[in-house]
Amino acid sequence: MRTPAVALASLVALSTDAVARSSVTLFGVVDLGVRYVDNDSFGSNESSTQLAPNGMATSRLGVRGVEDLGGGLAASFWLEGAIDPDTGAGAQASGNGRGEAFAFNLRSTLSLSNRWGELRLGRDYTPTYWSLTAFDPFGTIGVGSAGNLFLGADLRSLAGADGTVGTLVHANNTVGYILPGGQFGPGLYGQLMVAAGEGAPLNKYAGGRIGYAAGPFDIAAAYGRTGVDTADTLAMTQWNVAGAWNLGAYGKVSAYYGQITVDVPAGVRADQQNWYLGYALPVGVWSFRFSYGGVSQGGLPALSGNRAQQFALGAVYNLSMRTALYATVSTLSNSGGTTFYVAPSAVTPSPGLSSFGTEIGVRLMF
Repeated sequence: MRTPAVALASLVALSTDAVARSSVTLFGVVDLGVRYVDNDSFGSNESSTQLAPNGMATSRLGVRGVEDLGGGLAASFWLEGAIDPDTGAGAQASGNGRGEAFAFNLRSTLSLSNRWGELRLGRDYTPTYWSLTAFDPFGTIGVGSAGNLFLGADLRSLAGADGTVGTLVHANNTVGYILPGGQFGPGLYGQLMVAAGEGAPLNKYAGGRIGYAAGPFDIAAAYGRTGVDTADTLAMTQWNVAGAWNLGAYGKVSAYYGQITVDVPAGVRADQQNWYLGYALPVGVWSFRFSYGGVSQGGLPALSGNRAQQFALGAVYNLSMRTALYATVSTLSNSGGTTFYVAPSAVTPSPGLSSFGTEIGVRLMF
């Protein structure tokens, strides 16, 4: 029979072992700034000043956890949702799963992993999105985001009544496999994903990404296909290739090129090509960012001559490891029928006119 002291010691040992085998972490980002936007439109020169979130990073709240199951096997979860700190409301997420109430719309996954890789289930970022954001000096956020040119309204209107394509950034109901770091070769990384349509349009997806990062170089390529309608007779395909070269004290250069194609009835295809060049230079507690990108559309006669270009310049001053001040300025020019903009305001730029934005703010990570 155990004495109370022995029983207590055993309980403490078990509790310590349980803590060592599992952990739960609360994390997030709060980002707010003052933004000025000027979107030109025929008959008016509309401009607005806003208290706007997400100039440097997406404001979010999340919780993640992992349990060591022994033998190299681990179970984990990740729940993360976007917020608008200027109003306190939940924020919309791109594509499927949008809404104004708080929801775990950035990522909601459950995983099993070992040295052979990770099996991940739930709502997650698509492989074809990762290269766009990973190599963008602005991280596809704010007025300087390369995502401002991601998919034009013309192609969106072909892909759904609500003008969205659900899998450009996220997909619901996914089953994914993530390569383990270094297991199949030093520097090799990758991801495969399939998403069940489950009777809903714009979510049936299959795609993958493969990359190699070693020394100063990092390069990746991705491909994906989305069933636009429930019958899967209308499809959107997407591919891209991107890379970066770290020059050490001289900064990092990055580049991206991708194409999106939407099949439309009668065997006709509408397409869009995106590209950008990026540069980031750290100087002590400062970091300077630059990007220049463009988009062109074609396939349909109505899209001929549709082009746009964006130039963005930014600076970040790191107050600490978690807190930073930032400032960004961006200008975007449309030609033909394109109506891209650096940030939303009361009006959308008229076809062929320009968009300008600047913002200054603070980002805090926890």
